[in-house]
Amino acid sequence: MIIGIIGAFDEEVEKFIETFQLKEEEDSIWNIYLGEYKGKQLVVCRSGIGKVNSGAMTQYLIDHFHVDLIINSGCAGSLLSKVKIMDVILSNYVTYHDFQPTRVMEYSVPEQGKVTASTKLIHVAEEALAKIEVKNYYIAPIASGDCFVTDANMRDRIYTATGAYAVDMESASIGHICKLNRIPFLAVRTISDFSDGQEDFEVIAAYKSSQLVKTMIEIL
Repeated sequence: MIIGIIGAFDEEVEKFIETFQLKEEEDSIWNIYLGEYKGKQLVVCRSGIGKVNSGAMTQYLIDHFHVDLIINSGCAGSLLSKVKIMDVILSNYVTYHDFQPTRVMEYSVPEQGKVTASTKLIHVAEEALAKIEVKNYYIAPIASGDCFVTDANMRDRIYTATGAYAVDMESASIGHICKLNRIPFLAVRTISDFSDGQEDFEVIAAYKSSQLVKTMIEIL
C-alpha cells in the first residue's frame, strides 16, 4: 500500500518527517519525503498554502507515485461556537466557500460541489481516535478557499453558506482531484483557532492531527 499524506506548511509535515525518519526526494520541484512504516510506503509532501498548490500536489502524487489513498493532515479554523480549539474534524465532505456563484460550482465540481470522503477512511480514523483516546471530534463538512478567515462576520457567512464546521485553504481541492482520479481521501483537521484573527495554536493542532494519522497508518 502506498499512502500519500499532504500538509500545506512546515508544521503540518515536520512531525511525519521526524517520526517516520523520512528522506527527501531528490531532483524534485516539490517538497516530498519518502519512507516506510508498518509495511506501507509513505509519500509525505508539503504542498504550499492554497487550492492551486494543494491540487497540483495531489495530481503529482497520483501520477508519479501511484498512491492508493491520500490523507490531508493539518489544522483549520472553527466556523461555529460548539467546535472548540483542539477538536478534530474528519471530513464527511469538502466544499469551496469562494467558488461563486454556487450554481456554477454545482455543475463544475464533482458531486455538485460536496465532494465526499472515503467512508472506509472515516471508520479507520474513528478507530484511531478511540485508540489514542480522543473523544472531541466531529464528522462534518470542511470548506476551503484562497483566503485567511480572520473576521467573525466572514466566518459566519461561510458557515451559513456551506454548513461546514471548519475552514481551511486546501481540503476541497485535494478532495476534488482525488475524486476525479477515483482515489480515496480524507481530510483530518484539528481546530487551531476560531477564524477571528485572535489566538492561534497551529503547531499543537498540526501535531495532534499527525498523531491521529500515524495511528491510522498502523491500522490500515
